[in-house]
Amino acid sequence: MKILVAEDDPSFRRLLQEKLGRWGFEVIVVADGTEALQILQAEGAPCIALLDWMMPGMEGVEVCRKLREKPGQPYTYIILLTSQQRDEDLAIGMEVGADDYITKPFKNNELRLRLRAGRRIVELQQELIEAFRTLAPADTLPHPWQHAGILRILAKE
Repeated sequence: MKILVAEDDPSFRRLLQEKLGRWGFEVIVVADGTEALQILQAEGAPCIALLDWMMPGMEGVEVCRKLREKPGQPYTYIILLTSQQRDEDLAIGMEVGADDYITKPFKNNELRLRLRAGRRIVELQQELIEAFRTLAPADTLPHPWQHAGILRILAKE
């Protein structure tokens, strides 16, 4: 699974790249928010993004806000990396659409567990989208929530 790391500190960026690579991620790294946004809006964008809160070009919070403004794109699970410790700051990050945050310095296991949760959510969403694509042609309802497909899923469960 592809993951984007947007971090302006070169040594921290390299550390994350090596760690995430060992954990089985295909890592894309950038040093500023503007480039992160371009990559996340492109075709085949990573499904998970680790965004540093404070970066040149565009802060991670602003990248998150801009991504969430455009509905219909494939969902990106966003984790903000921050040294911000105030509850008000963390609330701002979550309000603009971040899925999670982790404060620096972080523990390796904490990051790994948060990424596992993000990966699980992304995979479940992809399975759900595929299930609806498979079931949708069999139903004559024009509404995206196909009645017959939902009934088959419910019966199966």
